[in-house]
Amino acid sequence: MADMETPASLPTTYDSRTETAAHTTAHRLSKQYRHEGALSANPDKSAGRAEDGYVTSAACTAASRHLAGGNGDVQFADMNYHHPLEDWLARDFVQRLLGFLARPRRGRKTIIEEAVATYGDPRAPLGQRILYWPLHKFIDRMRGNTPRETVREKISEHRPTVRGLVATARSVAEFGLTVPQRFVAPMLVVWNFTNRCNLSCQHCYQDSAHQALADELTLAEKLDLVDQIAEQYVPMISFAGGEPTISPDLLPVLRRCQQHGIHTSIATNGTTMTPRLAGELAAAGLKYVEVSLDSVHPERHDAFRRQPGMWHRTVRGMRYVVEQPGLRLGIAMCVHQGNFPEVLDMLHFAVDIGAGCFAYFNFIPVGRGLEMVDGDLTPKQRQWLLETLNEWMQAGRIGVISTAPQLGRVCLAGAPLEGKQTCSHCGAGSGMKAKVIAKYLGGCGAGRTYACVEPNGNITPCVYMPQRVLGNVRRRGFGDIFRNNEFWELLCDRSKLTHHCEVCKFKNYCGGCRARADGYFGAVNAGDPGCIFNEKHWERLVAQRAAGNTAQEQGRAVGGPQEQGHTPPSATESGAPAVKTYDGCTATWVSS
Repeated sequence: MADMETPASLPTTYDSRTETAAHTTAHRLSKQYRHEGALSANPDKSAGRAEDGYVTSAACTAASRHLAGGNGDVQFADMNYHHPLEDWLARDFVQRLLGFLARPRRGRKTIIEEAVATYGDPRAPLGQRILYWPLHKFIDRMRGNTPRETVREKISEHRPTVRGLVATARSVAEFGLTVPQRFVAPMLVVWNFTNRCNLSCQHCYQDSAHQALADELTLAEKLDLVDQIAEQYVPMISFAGGEPTISPDLLPVLRRCQQHGIHTSIATNGTTMTPRLAGELAAAGLKYVEVSLDSVHPERHDAFRRQPGMWHRTVRGMRYVVEQPGLRLGIAMCVHQGNFPEVLDMLHFAVDIGAGCFAYFNFIPVGRGLEMVDGDLTPKQRQWLLETLNEWMQAGRIGVISTAPQLGRVCLAGAPLEGKQTCSHCGAGSGMKAKVIAKYLGGCGAGRTYACVEPNGNITPCVYMPQRVLGNVRRRGFGDIFRNNEFWELLCDRSKLTHHCEVCKFKNYCGGCRARADGYFGAVNAGDPGCIFNEKHWERLVAQRAAGNTAQEQGRAVGGPQEQGHTPPSATESGAPAVKTYDGCTATWVSS
């Protein structure tokens, strides 16, 4: 194909490749991708380099009260802070010890699993308590003032966390302590379970249709893949689509994940949810249901989803999730020019309906989104949005996750030392320890801490990078594919990044969205043009009509809404009428 490229310097034994599948918008538009872009020829490799944006990461750091020394009672957060545990993990003998503790044992769990399971448990066999006494004392030292009962509840009795500990120990043992950390297996797998969907959304990254692809995995193959993923100690799998709840294979696969102790969640449009399905999902071990909503206004949502009546069905599905014990609801919003003025309304809506989490999804020019690139946010809009989400998160108003890795940077620069910090795909934590963890998880984890399974068994670095195929599970094992592919070094080595991402002060906490970079520049290692530090590159894309046009040309609002005196960037640039404030969601809910 015209858009395929296999550099001569790369191994030819892998089945990894760059290709656009025949059913995709990228294939129809002949979208071009290359392996990597050239680094900047500018000899200035400092974070104050101004060739990429009007604001630099050096200036951002200097302006942050929380990073530049603070004032009054604001404590300074040192981005180069080293926790004592880091010094230990960097030692060769400790890394060898971790490899021993995490090694597989025939017919038995790893030593880490047994030691954690018996920690603080008076019911554990006396022999094991004596055997693992040194490890139990180490846990006591690491837990600080945290009660033993809390450690048992959050770690010992939470199998996905223990799985993550084993995978992390194996990673440090094999690769050493790297910033960001290289992992032997992803911490999260997102599985596009089927290409079939009951809707036809304008921005669908998957190019989903009303029927499944002819070569989708069979149930037997899916169950075998779960076993392979479990063998690699992956702690979390999220099922997406298409619409995953349409597939009759979802419940059997969820049950297999439950047997292995894998944390599971689904991303759904919510229209198929019923009380019975919610109960079956909870019984199969599902913990989190993320429902996507494009607008608080039914007519706008339905127009975007290209089918009338979907808003009411989606909101009804949300209510069924909230009412089901054991399930937690999240509301996902892909923010673009068409719904940007509604962000605050959607946050209030999420709180009102009982969601525990708001998921902000970056618009990525992929799938059908390639035909609405002019709807992407500007870097200033995205910055305002991330700062607003950080304010809500720090205030404890709602949990926040995002596919924009810049949220990690915003948390670091805009939250106090003991404030909340997003930790990539592993949620959020508080305090300096969370900031240290965030440094190693490294923001964007595409192909490093995170991977995607396509309906036909292709493994890709990210759901938004379907053209970068690491391999196929019908040809090679999951673990082999994740570690041995043509994109491994490029995705793991941040020294290969271009634009301001190359020199960014926050490179270890963010790294830029690899999917956005690839979508706009056609290169895995390009800079993320959605970041304010790369705003000049965004302007060049706009001038080339390769990205969103100005709000004046499109007739859309540039600034976000205002709340409590918070004025968003560029709010005065728009001549569009203000969006009517959403005044409580209960008036438009339906009960049948």
